Parts: sequence; structure tokens; C-alpha cells
Amino acid sequence: MTENKVFIAEQETLLEVKEQTEKLIRNLIPTDAPIYGMVIHEASDLNPATRVEYLGANKDFKPMSMNMATHAMDYGSWADWSWLKANVPVMCGWDGEIKYYLNPDDYTKKADGTASDVSNANFAGNAMAVIKKIYKKEYKVGSDRYVYFCERQVDPDFQPVGFNVKGKVRDYMLIPMFYGSIDGNGRMRSIAGQWSCLTASGSSSDNSSGTAIGTTEQNTAILKTSASGLFFGGPLTNTLADICVMLTRSTDSQSSFGSGMCSSYVEDKAQHYGTQINKVVGGGRFYGSDDNKSFNKIFHSAVLGSYMLWQRDPYMVAVNGRIKVSTDYTYNLSGDGYLDTGCNVTANHYNATMHVVKGFGAIPSEEIEGTSATGYCDHTWVNATITAVSLRFGGCIDGLGDGLWARALHNVAADAWWHDGASLLLPAPAAA
Repeated sequence: MTENKVFIAEQETLLEVKEQTEKLIRNLIPTDAPIYGMVIHEASDLNPATRVEYLGANKDFKPMSMNMATHAMDYGSWADWSWLKANVPVMCGWDGEIKYYLNPDDYTKKADGTASDVSNANFAGNAMAVIKKIYKKEYKVGSDRYVYFCERQVDPDFQPVGFNVKGKVRDYMLIPMFYGSIDGNGRMRSIAGQWSCLTASGSSSDNSSGTAIGTTEQNTAILKTSASGLFFGGPLTNTLADICVMLTRSTDSQSSFGSGMCSSYVEDKAQHYGTQINKVVGGGRFYGSDDNKSFNKIFHSAVLGSYMLWQRDPYMVAVNGRIKVSTDYTYNLSGDGYLDTGCNVTANHYNATMHVVKGFGAIPSEEIEGTSATGYCDHTWVNATITAVSLRFGGCIDGLGDGLWARALHNVAADAWWHDGASLLLPAPAAA
């Protein structure tokens, strides 16, 4: 990637883009691939339950909602969305080739009802969930953020954000069903029944390998699994977070999907500081609870919904507060060659507004301060005097500061605390 800078468009240009997009929505919605959209009134409405307005084919949809008592998702009007139905659990080979499908309601079984390998550490591969390619169009008009999704590219401004892997667009990505664990061969895994990669002993310096596991060590484990292996982060996690906002018509991910293990911390290494061994969670694609100490899942991934361990995301760095990003999963811990967003973070804050970076998605903005109950409801931690490698989602000690939009930009790459985990992302095998 060549280093570039993002420049803020003139208001007239933004208004023209808005008008063009609204015309597209009114007149060009294809029946085979409708355009779904939303506008988030970021500055004028900080209430997470009312600031999202539906646009496009979903204008009159009922949003999804989680019953925290039964842990079941009411899909509202979204049950038949083909993109969502394509989100299925699988066992795949080392390089992302799908070996077989899992029962979506009971991962211990294959789709045909026979026993699966979801907890078999000797299986030559991993338990992953399919995320089908989708095209995204995103921009801001003033402080209103517009986001549209379509399963086909209806115009050049719809981009496969998160599916471009070093210049090759993939038909799907495979996200981890379980927190990343490092096996005896040094490979990053997504398998039930294994301790996460930094919690074998609950310490950064005396874990099972006897070596602190920072970003470089995590990357080594990922690449030992597959030469095409990636950190679960970057533009795909932004796309998924926005889809979650759209599905629930809310910017409070913990209230919408569950609070996971956000407050399970105990100050006792023998108890792994409140973290738990990866386990199979039933209930289908989503499972939510509000006890603050249970595994949850979003899109069949406990990593997205549980907030047990921060997840290393080296595709965003903050160099003395200046945010640089990798739009195609190019990896460089200094940020050299990354896209210079032109945006800075200076201090800890709750996100109420976002900057939009083409090809990457939303990044933190300090324009308006939120709280754990307003705006995006998630916290960003900042150290603007270092080159910080991003962490995402939150950990079991951070409570209501956690969420799909939570970021930690206050650690250097070598930091190896027990709560700084990493998980595996695999692209679909590239066509020859």
C-alpha cells in the first residue's frame, strides 16, 4: 500500500453524494439484491435507541432484539435476509477450505447429525463462521453518518470493505467461533475446549510457552496456522459492527446483543483472572445475556460478543495520536505504508461520533463526548505519545466500556498482558 492521506470533502460535495445516493435508493433497488441502509444522527441524537434511522429496502423494518432471559434473538424483519442466512458455522482446513458444515444450533454435531470436531484439537483446521461478501457505501453529511449495504456492486462507491485481502477480493471471510488459542505446534487455533492464548497461566510472562506473547508472537502463530492467516480485526470488524447497528437499530451493542463477560474479572491468577476456557455455546447465530460473566456470541462468534479478552488489531495504529489504517490487511507495526487518515486521538473518551475512512470504515472521533449509555456507548483508551497498536472490543475488567466499538490505542506492539489476546481470521481461498 502506498501512503495516502484522507481529506475532508466540501459540504457541497457531500450533499451531492447524499442526493445521488437517495436517488439510487428510490429508483434502483434491484429485486434480487436490495439495498439496505441507515443514517446515524451522531451529533443531534445521543440516545442509542433513537439515533439510527432506517433507509432503503429496510425503511419500515422491525429491528432485531435479544431476550436476555431466554438468550434468544427475535429477528424482527431480518430473518429472511440472504446475507444473514449465509452466516453459518463450519469446520475448515488450515487455509480456509470448508471441510463440512456444523449444526448451527449444536456445534458438537455436523449438519448431518454425526459428531463434529469442534472440540478436537487434533483436527487439521479450525471452527469458523462464514461471512459472505457484501458491498458497503458510507459517508457523512455534517454529523450524520450514512451507511448502505448491498450484496452486489450497484455502483463504484459500493466497496467490499473487509473482503479485499492484499489486492484480491474474496467471496467470503471466515471469522473465529472461539477465542484464539496457541496449540503445541505453535499454531493459532479456533477450537472449543482450549484456553485462550494468554490465559494458560493467567500471566503475560509465565504462560505455557514461558514467553511473553506480544503482537509479533501472535502474528507468528497466525502465520504458522496458514500463510494467508490474519488477525481478526481491520476493516471487516468495522463492517460487521455497522451491520450490527443496522440489524438492531441501536448503537449500544451490549444492550442489543448482550454484555458477555465484561465484568467477570477476579484478581486471582489461579482463577485465570476471571477468564474461561473456550466452550460451545448453544442457541444458534446469536446468544445474549446481561449477567456480565457469560460467553455470548454474534454471527456464531464468541469473540464478537463476549468481551473476555481484548483482541489485537494491528491494522490500525496510532502514531503519536495520528491514526493510520490498513485497508487490505497489509501488516506493519510502525504504520509505514498504511493509509494516513488525517485524524488524531488525544485522550481517553467515549465515542459519540466517528470519522469515515474509505475502504476501512468508521474510526474514533473526539468531536462529541458520549458515555457508557450514550453515543456508541463504548470507550476509547489513548496514549498519544507512543506508536500504539489497536486492541478491539474490550476485556473482562472493563465493564460497560466494552463493546463492538471499543478501542484501546494505548499499548505498544510488544505489550503482552494477560488480557491482550488475538484470534484467527481466514480469507476464502483465492481463485487461481
